[in-house]
Amino acid sequence: MPKIVNHDQKRKIIAETAWKIIESEGIEKASIRRIASEAGMSTGALRHYFSTQDELLLFIMEYFLARGKERSENKSWSKNPLIAVQETLLELVPVDRDKQTETGVWLVFAIRSLTSVALNKKKNELTEGEYILMEALLEILIKAGCVKRDINIEIEKLRLAAVIEGLSIHALLRPDIFTIEKTEQIITHHLNELCNQ
Repeated sequence: MPKIVNHDQKRKIIAETAWKIIESEGIEKASIRRIASEAGMSTGALRHYFSTQDELLLFIMEYFLARGKERSENKSWSKNPLIAVQETLLELVPVDRDKQTETGVWLVFAIRSLTSVALNKKKNELTEGEYILMEALLEILIKAGCVKRDINIEIEKLRLAAVIEGLSIHALLRPDIFTIEKTEQIITHHLNELCNQ
């Protein structure tokens, strides 16, 4: 009788194995050969699920996004609109181990997307999603009367995205300077400036 293989379960094992390697040793160590070995599979078996490094990286990104979404759904958010926006923005910055790993993968993904058609499409989708989120956060502040209604929302959403991306890079590179407290201060300062225009 042929062995029944649960493909979704196998892909989950592969993603979790890749996560452990990336978290402990960095993304450069997460080769197809290494992941296959750690997952107890042959390289050929793993290539049945992911034929290229880009396909694997795309899957790992999707896995990280699902983890972030689950984390967000299980978090208690403030009822105060301004504080809720601050909390949301802080969730996007790598101030703990999980988010440092996610940000590291995102940066590798973003750089590789410059030369990969498959990854470029997903990168555009993710950055568009970020702009939509920033606009939604600004709309919350406008609705709450924290921000003037006549702000240039197109510019402000891009500026907010740039602030968060910049903070993410610096928090990843210099966690000794960009601590959770310092990062929170910078986000609060930016929102206060926005609210006091």
